[in-house]
Amino acid sequence: MTFEQFCTLISEISHVPLEEIKEDASFRDDLGIDSLQMVNVLVELAEKTGAGLGSLTDSEQFSTPKKLYKALYGGN
Repeated sequence: MTFEQFCTLISEISHVPLEEIKEDASFRDDLGIDSLQMVNVLVELAEKTGAGLGSLTDSEQFSTPKKLYKALYGGN
């Protein structure tokens, strides 16, 4: 999965416009995704992509789209 496809999925799940989802945008501060919404995003990402959430060990890993992508898919 490319980072662009990943961002598209985040947009679809969270209803945040795709153009707002930047690599280093804070899910909470920039995109307005609170902790409950973040749980929903993570669960739906796992369901739609087969990504295992077991690799997420601390909240810093899902603070931005880039960090979450890297944690789930090993992307750069």
